[in-house]
Amino acid sequence: MAKQDGGNNRRSGDTQVGLTLRVVVALYVLYLAYGLIQDFGETSGNDRILIAIAIIIFIVAGGAILFFSGRKLIRKEYIDAEESAGDEGKEEESEEG
Repeated sequence: MAKQDGGNNRRSGDTQVGLTLRVVVALYVLYLAYGLIQDFGETSGNDRILIAIAIIIFIVAGGAILFFSGRKLIRKEYIDAEESAGDEGKEEESEEG
């Protein structure tokens, strides 16, 4: 039986590990943007436009991911692995009884 409790399912929650990995990926994307900025002077013509667009996209995307994931980590807005394991056990017991 599918349980509908206002969208409060396990998939909608973020875990601490998931948020930490997002922060690492965001830092890597920002590092790639930094590398593009360093090599920007060596390009010419239409390549400059394409690289400038890529730099902007990388900075905006990396910054947004870093900001939102970092904010959730700082505010502790994530599902604790121990709590979710305990909740699953309670749900199984209530369905059996």
